[in-house]
Amino acid sequence: MEKSIDIIGFFAPYILFGFSIVLLWKRNQYFTGYIVFYILNIVVNKIMKVIIREPRPIGGKSILSFEDGIYKGVEKYGMPSGHLQSCFYSLTYLYLVKESPTWLLLELFIASASFYQRWSYHRHTVQQLSVGSLVGIFMGWFSYFMVHKYLISQ
Repeated sequence: MEKSIDIIGFFAPYILFGFSIVLLWKRNQYFTGYIVFYILNIVVNKIMKVIIREPRPIGGKSILSFEDGIYKGVEKYGMPSGHLQSCFYSLTYLYLVKESPTWLLLELFIASASFYQRWSYHRHTVQQLSVGSLVGIFMGWFSYFMVHKYLISQ
């Protein structure tokens, strides 16, 4: 069971991205906004990693055989966590569009699995995970605000 939670946690950003794509598909402007700002969210994460330059914890474990555990380039930095930033971006944006407590609880479970997996495998510190979560929440809110104000309300 624990290995299943770890795999869900590792793939959480992709799972939540998939949920968002499916649930926003017929809401054209929200869908387009989600995709555009998702890419921006990734860029913001990379820029923050380069600026902050906080290394990942020592002794990180690999979850899958193809994951070599050696990070290259900007990915050698752990602040903020890209996994959690992506998870909370998707979670926040989708909640603001759909306002579904059921989806929110499911997505919180998946994001929590990611938090636990990234921490227990020594890929990030609690601080790196927390900052990634907060940046993701802000980016999700900002994205929704911009799409709602400039595309939906016009």
